This record gives sequence, C-alpha cells and structure tokens, in this order.
Amino acid sequence: TGGDSENETTAMKTITDLNGETIQVPEKINKIAAVYGPSYESMVVLGAEDKIVVCADVQVENFPWAKKVFERISSLPYLENVHTAVNIEELLKYNPDVVFGFPSPNEEKKLEEAKVTSIPGTTTKTLADIPALLNEYADVLGGDAVGKAKKYEEYFNEKLNYVKQITDTIPESDRPTVYFAGSDILTTYGKSCDIPELIEAAGGTAATKDLAGGNRVSVNFEQFASYNPDYIFIDHGGINDRDTVEDIMNNTYSDGRYACVSAVVNKQIYLVPSGVFYWDMGLQKILLLMYMAKILHPEEFGDMNIITEVKEFY
Repeated sequence: TGGDSENETTAMKTITDLNGETIQVPEKINKIAAVYGPSYESMVVLGAEDKIVVCADVQVENFPWAKKVFERISSLPYLENVHTAVNIEELLKYNPDVVFGFPSPNEEKKLEEAKVTSIPGTTTKTLADIPALLNEYADVLGGDAVGKAKKYEEYFNEKLNYVKQITDTIPESDRPTVYFAGSDILTTYGKSCDIPELIEAAGGTAATKDLAGGNRVSVNFEQFASYNPDYIFIDHGGINDRDTVEDIMNNTYSDGRYACVSAVVNKQIYLVPSGVFYWDMGLQKILLLMYMAKILHPEEFGDMNIITEVKEFY
C-alpha cells in the first residue's frame, strides 16, 4: 500500500456477543469511544482507560466519585444528550477504532455505514450476564484485558455465592416484598432484567417479578399500591436533570397517596448509593446485592461490613 494508511487493510478478528451473534472487530484497538453508561467503568477495570478518546455526559454528571477513581474522566471530551440520541457526526470526529455504545439499531446502522466497529451495550437479563458482558468487552480488547475480566468474574462469583449461601436458606415467609424504583417512584424494573433476580438473591421477594419489560418500566399508582412493598429502594436519581433519589424519597413520604403502602408507613425506603455510575447498572451491581442483603436481613449478615466491602471493591 506504499505506506498510505488510508488504504491499509485492518486485520480483523471475530468475537461473540451475549446474544450469540458474531461481530468483526479490529485486532488492534488504540482509540475507544465509551458511550454506553457502564462501559467507562468496564474500560477502567480492563486497563484500557488510557485508550478512551471520548466518553458521554451521563458518565461525568452526578458522579463525583468517578472523578476521584477514574484518572482521565475529568479531562476527556464528552458527547452530550446521549440518552436522547448519540450525535454520530460528532462521535466520528474522534476517529475511534471501536465504539462501546447503546443498544440502538439506528446508531449501530450509522456506525456500520461509517465502517466503525460498534459493540452495543445490553440490559443484563441475569446476574451471570454482568461478568459475561465484561468478558465480551475484554474479548474485543484482547491482551491483558481477558485476564482482568476473569479476575472480576471470580470476585463477582465469590461475593454472589457468599450472599446466596445465606439467603437460599431463608424461607418464603421470611422474605420481605421489595420494590425497586429508578428515576421516579412509578418507574421500576421488570422480569426482562436482572433486578428481580438480584432482589431474590438478597433474600427478598421481587414485587415486579412478573412485570413485563426490563430496566425502568412505568407502572401506574394502582399497580404500585397493589404491590404494597415492605421495602423500597431508589436508584438512578438525577438523570436528565430529574429529581434526585433524596427528592424522590421525600416526595413519597410527604405525598398522602402513598400512605397506604407498608414501606412508607414503616419508613423502609432506602437510597441506593451512586458510585462511579449508578449501582443498578454495570459492575457495581454486586455492591447493590450486598447492600440490599444487609438491609433486608441485618442479623443474618451481621458479619458483613458493607463499608469494608465498598472500599475493597473500589
């Protein structure tokens, strides 16, 4: 090719995604666009943060802890309004070798037309999908990333097994009903995502285990009241300049309509911490499991110190 890099053929390899589909990716990746929310955290765990050339507004806003833990996030350019639509023209200015993006067919098609490799994120349907998605990302990157993903998987399984060996012995009658809210009190998580499984693993009964849909499904007041949960957990506050989790909790306590719900009467609404990203998405979900188990069954988890666990994780 006479050194004309424009015409050089990029060596490609094949990886398999969580749905069993194959994707062609470049053998050598130097420039990464981390657009999908939890993908930045994954790149850090996989040792590839230095290859990120552009990230997303959702990873920067509302996460002061990310700015302490991640070395480069404060200095990187970021795409705005990615939850509405990713500006592909803007994205292409950074000339990425691979885009870790949203599960958006429209955006994937545009990237395909621009001959840019796109690895769509996915709603994790089971807890096992969490390390599996990290392994997929590691396969894309190759090299040391593969071993780092396996190390996370070992940690994840160790913590999951520790919690489940306790909660699996808790009878149905001792499992409180748990409702998980995200972004507002009438937005919840259905059976097509892993939050109901997480609630069960934490020793609860998921109020929405039979609800159609995945992450952040809207329900009406009557549906919510009929669940009559013993505990409510709130995550994903502040997104798109909406109410913070504190606001959502305070409004739920002060709004008389909710006074018929057990969790409201008994003051059992809990805020989910936001770490380097929302805990209900990505690799930090294992912390959410431990946090929830400790709240639902404090005696059974008397030996577990959640502060120690959080420190160990980060």
